[in-house]
Amino acid sequence: MAQQVVGPFTEQTAESLSKFFREPDWLTSFRLDSFRQFGSLPLEKSSLYTKYTFISQFDPNQFPLKAEKEKIDFRTFFKDYLTGKEKNILLQGNDQEIHTDLEESLAARGVILMSLHEAISKHESLVRGAMEHKVVTSSSDKYAAFTNAFFNSGTFVYVPKNVVLDQPLRKMLLTSEPKNSIIDQTLIVCEEGSKLVFLEELYSRENKSESLLASVVEIDAQPTANVDFSSLQLLDDNAVYVTNKGVRASNDSRVTASALFLGSKITRSRMNLDMAGRGSFTEGLEIFFTGSKQRYDFESNLLHNAPDSTGSIHARGTLKDESQSIFKGMIKIVNAAKNSRSYLAHHAMIMDRRAKSDGVPSLEIETNEVKATHSASVAQVDEEQVFYLMARGLDEDDAKRMIVLGFFEPVLSRIPIVQTREGARFIIEGKWRGERRKMPDRETLIALTGEAVPEVKQTEDIFERHYKYRK
Repeated sequence: MAQQVVGPFTEQTAESLSKFFREPDWLTSFRLDSFRQFGSLPLEKSSLYTKYTFISQFDPNQFPLKAEKEKIDFRTFFKDYLTGKEKNILLQGNDQEIHTDLEESLAARGVILMSLHEAISKHESLVRGAMEHKVVTSSSDKYAAFTNAFFNSGTFVYVPKNVVLDQPLRKMLLTSEPKNSIIDQTLIVCEEGSKLVFLEELYSRENKSESLLASVVEIDAQPTANVDFSSLQLLDDNAVYVTNKGVRASNDSRVTASALFLGSKITRSRMNLDMAGRGSFTEGLEIFFTGSKQRYDFESNLLHNAPDSTGSIHARGTLKDESQSIFKGMIKIVNAAKNSRSYLAHHAMIMDRRAKSDGVPSLEIETNEVKATHSASVAQVDEEQVFYLMARGLDEDDAKRMIVLGFFEPVLSRIPIVQTREGARFIIEGKWRGERRKMPDRETLIALTGEAVPEVKQTEDIFERHYKYRK
């Protein structure tokens, strides 16, 4: 029997949203089908994970959802968040897409960066194709279905065949006392031979009321495409953040997906990296830093559905105070995916006795002639390392800060986007000091720190040093 859905998230609400945005019939049908799946799906589909649902459990019906848009003054809303040098960026305030800047030279080459509903009106066939072949399907997860049914904002990114972008595209979403839930779709389509770097930044002011930000981000990398994606989540302490990220990598394509989680009261993250084509490569990089009573729930999966594919997920987290986290991950290699290589690792460091973290990595291998490795560890900060640094003149706080930054470095150094890699170190250090920093550009970073962090290129094969594969 379908689960009863009450509150603002009803079938009538989904229909009202579609009518408000004047959506075509096919999209209305998509919303309603997603709503039905939201009502029937459990919080966790796998029996391995059901006992951990309490970590990210919340009542969505406490949050409002109305088919309307609030009026926002651009300059006032984004004060202190923009330098005036931004280009190739979409700015979103709460659930309202406010401003888009895309260089004319890129638009002339067929590149698209615009709000999802504007794209539906101007490029319906492209958007419909992406929606009909979705990477994050409504059947995959309850809150994927939720976002697909009730989205009230979104972004569409399209890079045509053989178009190589030298500069990154960006999306900045800022919340400031939102009066409505923010339910967001980001669709990224990169055609054959194209190259894209995309940065997503999610910020909050110090909001007094509780709010919900639910998002779907999906990347469709077609044959030989090259995509580097990064996401920064720095929401306020009253926010609930629910995200489903999905990657589909076709033949000989390459995708990296980096995510930095620092804010929100509750975070529920699902990421699936699907190697759907022969010779495809994906890498997921996740960093989280929790404090106070934050609760983080991660599930990250590597899905090998084609031969000669390579995938890895590296996740690291540090927990302070009474915060909690759970990391669940699966490597799945189907029978047809011979010669695949897969690596899944989660490591957490506990800074306080009241903090808690769990890791549940898993393997499901249906064929031979593959390499598949997983690892997980949860440990307290090494007091001998703290003592060593204090013996050399650092106070305890600085000693622990250096240990935390060093703990994150093996993952940070793998991030291919220079701005994300350098900015992440700066933002993590800010959280340690109790500061809410935003992603700086390189010039700002040099001005603030006095030096640029040197680029570190990660070249080590992830299997080279593992005992299973030594020759």
